[in-house]
Amino acid sequence: MCTEEPRETYMRLHRIELPTPFPVGSVNAYVLAGDPLTLVDTGPKTPEAQAALTAGIASAGFRIEDIRRILLTHGHVDHSGNAAWLAQRTGAVVYLHAADRAKVGGRRWVASHVKTFFTQAGVPEGFFKSFMDQMQSVDQYLDPLSRPSPLEDGQSLPLGAEQVRALHTPGHSAGHVCFYHEEGVLIAGDLLLETVSPNPIVEFVSDGKRTPTLPQYLQSLRRILLLNCETAYPGHGDRMENPSARARELIAHHEQRKETIASLIRRTPKTLAMISEELYPQLGEVDRMLALSEVIGHLDLLADEKRLTVTRKKGVLFYKVK
Repeated sequence: MCTEEPRETYMRLHRIELPTPFPVGSVNAYVLAGDPLTLVDTGPKTPEAQAALTAGIASAGFRIEDIRRILLTHGHVDHSGNAAWLAQRTGAVVYLHAADRAKVGGRRWVASHVKTFFTQAGVPEGFFKSFMDQMQSVDQYLDPLSRPSPLEDGQSLPLGAEQVRALHTPGHSAGHVCFYHEEGVLIAGDLLLETVSPNPIVEFVSDGKRTPTLPQYLQSLRRILLLNCETAYPGHGDRMENPSARARELIAHHEQRKETIASLIRRTPKTLAMISEELYPQLGEVDRMLALSEVIGHLDLLADEKRLTVTRKKGVLFYKVK
C-alpha cells in the first residue's frame, strides 16, 4: 500500500507498507520524489515484499527502474534485505552507515562474541546453538550487499532543490541513521515507534567488547529532541505528530524500567538470565535475546550512575545494586 503525505512546504514523500515474515508486522519504505529519485529502506527479500514495493512505487507515479538512490536507516533484515535485489534491477547507489556494513553482508554477530555473552549471562548451555540456528534462518531474507556507499553523520543529500541530512542515531542498531528535512520532518527508522519501545539490541566491536546500546539509544533520543521536529515517519506504523513527546515518553519509560530492575537486585546478586526470566518468563530464543538486551542495557545505565556492583563466579556475572 502506498500513501502520499501532502504537506505544501515539505518534500514529496510516499509511504509504502511492505509485508514481513516477522512478528513486528509490516515495515515502511519511503519514496522521496526529487532528483535523484530516492527510496528509504527496502523491506526483506521476499516475493511478497518485492511485489508490494514494485506496486507502491508505481502508485507513487514512478517505475521501479527510476530509483537512483537507496538510503538505509540501518542494516536489520526487515529494512535492508531487498537492497541488493533493488540495486541490481535499477543501478541505484545504496547508502548505509559503516557501523552496519557487517549486517548487510550477512554477518550479524561473531559467534564467539555471542557465546561469551551467553556464558556470562548464565543462560543454559544449549541456548547458544539454538539461537544461532534461528539467526541463520533469517539469512534467507537478505541478499548480501558487499560495498554500500558510506553514510556519515551530518551528510547532506540533495533532493532536487531540497536536501535531507543524515543523522547518526545509534542504539537500536550501531549504524542507525535518521534523515532530517529542514522543514521539521524526520524519517526516523526504528529510533521512534508509536506503540512499542525500540529494542537496543546487544552489539559487539571487533575485539568482542560489548557496546552499551541503551545509553547510546537514549543519547540519540535526546539529540532528536534538540531538533524539535514537527512530524516523524517511522520504520513501522503511521506517521507521528509531535515526535518530541514520544521521545520523552521513551526516555521516561527506560528510566522507570531501570528502577524496576534495580529493585530486583537490591538484596540478592542475580545473573542477567535470572533477571530477564523474572521480567519476561517463557520466551523463545529470539525473544530471549531481546530480553537479555533489554536488561543489560538498563544495567549499563545503573553502572553509569555508579550504582552497580558486578561479581564473577565460574565465568558467570552476578549483578547487585550498591
